[in-house]
Amino acid sequence: MRWLFPAVWVVCAAPVLAQDTDTDAPPVQDIPVDSLTLDNAPFRQDIKIACNFITECVEDEPCTDVEFTPDITGNAGGLTSDDLVVQSEMVTDAETIELLGVKSGKSYSLSGGTFAARHLLSITDNGATRYTVHYAEGPFVISYLGTCN
Repeated sequence: MRWLFPAVWVVCAAPVLAQDTDTDAPPVQDIPVDSLTLDNAPFRQDIKIACNFITECVEDEPCTDVEFTPDITGNAGGLTSDDLVVQSEMVTDAETIELLGVKSGKSYSLSGGTFAARHLLSITDNGATRYTVHYAEGPFVISYLGTCN
């Protein structure tokens, strides 16, 4: 059973690996599958996202208005342009957090942080966004509602 997923992945990926691309990346068939990275993926994108959160909810307290505007930058890559792996940084006034995840169409699901503070960012295809930080100490959670474009 342990080898089922890698075997299925190789069988499903083989036709994709044989396709040519329009990018400057080397042809996929010249890159061993276990050597694919975001830098040499056939499809690559720079990520630049500006967010505007207007509501903050701390644990079980009433939500309040807020002006929280982090920026997210990074890059994405994959075998097709449909679904990409994302490596990014979210820069806030207080800190910079590394976020990893996926982009599917115009939607994103990114997460990262430390054990003490785990971050989850979900962006829909129309820009509606939810961002939560889960703190181990307490524990407690802070949620933000807004948009990212």
